[in-house]
Amino acid sequence: MAQFRILILLTLVGCQATNNGTSNKSTQVKKNTLVIVSTVQPENKKTQKKITKVTKANTRKTKKIKPSEVSDLWHRIAMQLKLPNYNDNRIEQRINWYLKHPHYMKTITKRSKPFMYHIVNQIEQRKLPLELALLPIVESDFNIKAKSPAGASGIWQLMPVTAKHFNLQTNAWYDGRYDVIASTTAALDYLEYLYFRFSKNWLHAIAAYNSGEGRIMHAIAKNKRLGEKSDFWSLDLPSETTNYVPKLLALASLLKQQKKYHYWPKMPNQATTVNIDIEKQFDMLIAAKIAKITMQTLYQLNPGYISNSSAKKGPHKLLVPISQAHYFDSHYQLINGKLVYGRYQVKAKDSLYKISKQFNTSITKLKSINQLSSDLIKIGQILALPAYKNSPLTIEYHISPYLQRNKTPDKIKVSTSYIVKKGDTLWDIGQTYGVSFKELASWNKMGQNAVLKLGKKMIIWLEKEPQPLAKEPKSTVSNTFLDVLNMTGSIPN
Repeated sequence: MAQFRILILLTLVGCQATNNGTSNKSTQVKKNTLVIVSTVQPENKKTQKKITKVTKANTRKTKKIKPSEVSDLWHRIAMQLKLPNYNDNRIEQRINWYLKHPHYMKTITKRSKPFMYHIVNQIEQRKLPLELALLPIVESDFNIKAKSPAGASGIWQLMPVTAKHFNLQTNAWYDGRYDVIASTTAALDYLEYLYFRFSKNWLHAIAAYNSGEGRIMHAIAKNKRLGEKSDFWSLDLPSETTNYVPKLLALASLLKQQKKYHYWPKMPNQATTVNIDIEKQFDMLIAAKIAKITMQTLYQLNPGYISNSSAKKGPHKLLVPISQAHYFDSHYQLINGKLVYGRYQVKAKDSLYKISKQFNTSITKLKSINQLSSDLIKIGQILALPAYKNSPLTIEYHISPYLQRNKTPDKIKVSTSYIVKKGDTLWDIGQTYGVSFKELASWNKMGQNAVLKLGKKMIIWLEKEPQPLAKEPKSTVSNTFLDVLNMTGSIPN
């Protein structure tokens, strides 16, 4: 109470001094200010400290966090979304659908994790809206092996003619539409083209990506001719396209409101894979062994490769886990910077010492290339063989022995049968047996694009008594590697 009275008294004195004259006004104001502050400060020290902290905070420049500095990749994308917010029932309906299916985005995050960082980098480098990073979700649910009935393939669902136009390679060994990194480049090239084709209107460009530029151009021209609006929402388009754009905008809206909905699972804002250029034809099995990963993992990261090796003229790039990338630096230069390989199936009484002597190599190299931690090997185990190029018993590392077919002296053919397994195609079976898919289709009286039924018996005509790959009677490089695998595609122990 005493302190309260002193404060009032000093306040009144201050007012009075101010009213009495102006000659000493500035001096008295300073004096009164000092008196008041000295009186109030002990009254509430905590308040004073808070005021001081706020003052210091206000004078300090706020550091702006860059998208590359945040810990979550979805957050990084959200910070760079550029398209406006639109009020449309179709967007709201799709938002509600997403919120009712939280597991959907968990699946998307899991599928996209090895690739999304690279996609975001490409989009950022081009200074495009990051909404485009969400487009593979709308296109394919980020299914790396997605293929539409019309023939669109990969996460970006590119048609063959579009892929060819934007220089995406396709050959007997490789389909670039399934290569996530390469197809992203082609898809962004296409989207940029459409953006400028439609006078820098992203909604028109995105709609054209789905429906075709001709259809969108026709719809715009029709509305203009009728004196109607030509924005995306006013166009007469197929239902698939009218829902396609709202799906993308709904995803963007949810990402902008992550703090409200908590819909997007965390995804590290860092690369988990790295794209390595082998620079020469390679064998997928050898690459998997070198990277210390399974064939299944290697194919999941590199779905563009549709055969057991890369094409002679390329491409020769592989996406591998970043933690395994260093193995390529060492193992591909074990023998004077040039590796050649064969394959050998371990037999009874074999040892690493015996095999190393037979194929003019060393135990150390055998263990290193085959990722062996001990000298123990099993009967039936398949070993990759390093050797010098002048060795008569070796094959260049990029040639798969089970793809290398030797001609027989005669033209006699014998038939065999094959039971279709899950995921088989005419192409896969043809590659396994060294015949063309066209021949296979003809022999079994079906179309070349036919979908094979599980359990179907296929007739295959093969040359009789093919010459062996190596002439050693006891130890040969296996040319029936897929027989060892039982055509399952798994790596033997």
